[in-house]
Amino acid sequence: MTDTVASTKPSVPWRQRTVLFMMASVTFLFLSFLLVSAYAWFHTDAAVRVARVGELRSLLVSLDPAKPGPDLAGRVVYVQGTAAAGQPITDSSTGVIFENTLITQRIVERYRGGRKAGWTPEETQFMPSSGARLDGWALTDPLLAATPSALGPLRPGEDYRLPAGMVLADSDPHAAYQPSGNARDSDPVSHPAANDRRLLYRTLRDGPLSVIAAVDRSGHGLVPLRIDGDDVALLANGSVDAATMVESVLKNANTARAETMLWALAAGWVLFLIPAIWAPVQRWIALTIVPLGGILATLTAASVAAVPGGVAGSFLTGQTVALGYVLLIGLAARRRGVLV
Repeated sequence: MTDTVASTKPSVPWRQRTVLFMMASVTFLFLSFLLVSAYAWFHTDAAVRVARVGELRSLLVSLDPAKPGPDLAGRVVYVQGTAAAGQPITDSSTGVIFENTLITQRIVERYRGGRKAGWTPEETQFMPSSGARLDGWALTDPLLAATPSALGPLRPGEDYRLPAGMVLADSDPHAAYQPSGNARDSDPVSHPAANDRRLLYRTLRDGPLSVIAAVDRSGHGLVPLRIDGDDVALLANGSVDAATMVESVLKNANTARAETMLWALAAGWVLFLIPAIWAPVQRWIALTIVPLGGILATLTAASVAAVPGGVAGSFLTGQTVALGYVLLIGLAARRRGVLV
């Protein structure tokens, strides 16, 4: 006769399980705050871009290049031709002159020392060329300033005269540096000091240009289309047809949306495992379907709210779903006796 000894596994007291769940929930909500914030920030920018460009395309009069005329006032047109700069652009703060340039953007950054050391923006200014035209169309200042992505960087000492008091850096050919103290022999990129300044110029040169924009009241000027407070227009260097311009922007924006969704889904699956451990279901379901469903619901809600609500609306909607996720698990666990 063989004696059988039943082995018992000590269980965690319900009070301890409840405390652990509460601690896990607080940790989850804090981390979900960071995750949803980052997702809302990056996804909303791309989602709004897709929506705005899609609306711009829907209002386009024709895919063929348009000619100036009062009958087009207020309409969205596609224009292609050779852009000519007007007056030379002079940066009054540095004395640098830019010729054959439609618009120049000046970016000034200051190096901040201490615990949060790094370069921080100090000033950004657009300097359009007065009188710039595109085959009979006036290229207005708001239009040229509405599409900074069309601007390319300039090299100090090559594309423009190096301003007095500034130095070059071999490791950063697109910026000029102004040391805060006496001139130093060290590289300003690898050995910056507090209050150093960095100057960058970006520009759009004259020449072949393609534009999708609205027509002003005169019927002869191109302006950005105002959509929900945003200035929307498309500019492309060279002769690019309207369909290609739109598809290129949409492709880049949709790629950014997809990449943001993938990294948020991967990180969120791991994060949503924290409260899922207490879900009163089979273990394999708690570790797969439950967290996957939670993060998908959160990201979907944040995505839907991105365009109408902006970053704030996307974050609040997504975080509300994440809060509902942990509350639902807690209520289900309490009803099944996992938590008392």
